Amino acid sequence: MDIPRTAKLHLELDVEFDGSDAVQGYARHWAHEQAGDDAASLEAKLAQAAESPESALMMVLEPDDLLGEVPGVMALGASMWIDGGSEADTSWPDEAELDDEEEFDDEAEESDEDWLQKIFLAADKLPGLDLTVLGYATAELNPDTRAQALRQATNLRGALHWAYEYVIDQLFDDVQTLRTSADSVGETLQLCALPPAYRPAFDALFAQRFLVVALDVGHCLVSGFSSPSCLAQELALKLLLDSVESLEFMLPDLDMPQDWRVLASENLFTSLDHELLYLSHDGASDISDWFTPYLNQTLNPYAANE
Repeated sequence: MDIPRTAKLHLELDVEFDGSDAVQGYARHWAHEQAGDDAASLEAKLAQAAESPESALMMVLEPDDLLGEVPGVMALGASMWIDGGSEADTSWPDEAELDDEEEFDDEAEESDEDWLQKIFLAADKLPGLDLTVLGYATAELNPDTRAQALRQATNLRGALHWAYEYVIDQLFDDVQTLRTSADSVGETLQLCALPPAYRPAFDALFAQRFLVVALDVGHCLVSGFSSPSCLAQELALKLLLDSVESLEFMLPDLDMPQDWRVLASENLFTSLDHELLYLSHDGASDISDWFTPYLNQTLNPYAANE
């Protein structure tokens, strides 16, 4: 019988981040899977994922993954840290690089207060989403309470505008990713957060169709929103709400209605059928139901089933 003994395995791994958003997007997806119904755990994990690509990477790496299927050994614990970026480039920057750095510096100078103001003002860009749907009660008699509800609902609508632009930008990247490599769903920024059992069906054409229904969400938020037109649009709206959660963690002073996610789920969806898709653990390839319009709803012809 072998006598168990312990040892320390020292390893230095040099990594290069060529897709920081992809790392953090994967970490957010991982956080939802790991936390389950534990809201406190999910909050902590999402906060770490949003902190930086390095923090996100440290969170998702597991010592057992390194050992893989090696028999006769198990990981008892690990310490992990990441040193700063690679050595600075000492070459003289060209004019274009200087312009990029100046633009980055301008963005870096924006404070949390600047962002809060920007989000509040962005609410005006979604006039089709009534503030009463987001918690503003016009019948409230107390003027202070009514003013607070108006401010919170306005912030939530502004956050949805930010989330919409964020998700759409990343969906464009996802389309390009899958056009380049059909087997790279795990490297996508938003599509990787869709129900994992259906990943075999996520090709470039699917990404394009999903992008189209997501774009239509924005049109509805401007012209008059009632409810998602199909299952895929429910999922697109869910991605927006997930991104609002991320924004809330990045801006803890963003004042939005209490339990805003529950409020949004109740008022923006007519059904929560999309949540059932996350309960499936079997490989699935039929996504035709995702692009079938609901009763009395229409769908962009590009995305609709043939």
